[in-house]
Amino acid sequence: MSQAGTSEEVAPVLLTDEQVGQAVRAVPNWYHRITLRPGIVTPGGSDSVENLRRLQLPADCRGARDLDLGARDGFFSFELERRGAEVVAVDYLPAELTGFRVAADALGSRVQYVHANLYDLPGIGLGQFDIVLFLGLFYHLPDPLLALSVIRSHCRGLLFLESHVVEDGSDVPLMRFYPGRSLNDDPTNYWGPNVACLEAMLSESRFQTLSRACYGDRAIFRCHAREDQALAYFNRLATGRRACA
Repeated sequence: MSQAGTSEEVAPVLLTDEQVGQAVRAVPNWYHRITLRPGIVTPGGSDSVENLRRLQLPADCRGARDLDLGARDGFFSFELERRGAEVVAVDYLPAELTGFRVAADALGSRVQYVHANLYDLPGIGLGQFDIVLFLGLFYHLPDPLLALSVIRSHCRGLLFLESHVVEDGSDVPLMRFYPGRSLNDDPTNYWGPNVACLEAMLSESRFQTLSRACYGDRAIFRCHAREDQALAYFNRLATGRRACA
């Protein structure tokens, strides 16, 4: 993990289809399925296209500055760029340890890659963003409320949050803790919030929920940053001014 964050400008590299295919095969683990060239699709296990459809991102992002947190191989970063946005991708792994570098070179992308942990972002100075993607990351973070505070300090527009949820039909905000490897044998899975809990945490973090949708044990929230000086004040007290603007 990077403490200060390492920003990398991804300069376009001209590759032949054969070179792209070789580069894709050299990546040991792909997460996203990304169409790099006609007939060349990365072998990720995540159905990226279906997840994109469910998100319902703005079709025209020209003039927007967007942030993709936990970008991994970069499917959503590249899609936002394709729609016209200036994009910053953040992940705790270097770009060379995922498929991001290969995909960026194959697509001729100019997405800026920042190697950093989400909790370190306040010290990096990335500025404000019109759209923030926070996909599949919430439940992997030991302090998700602090994470939302960090995100709010960087968001001036829309937040798209996708997460694992435990839906029990309750209107009471509840969150389950997963010790050790108790969820899917993954030690980085910490939390299972219900939908009421996620919406309440978003509200406390100064986000207004515009829409939400559940798909089995997953949920997507579309939110807008809102102003609330009282909540901002108490957030600064609680976080030692580390996160909240």
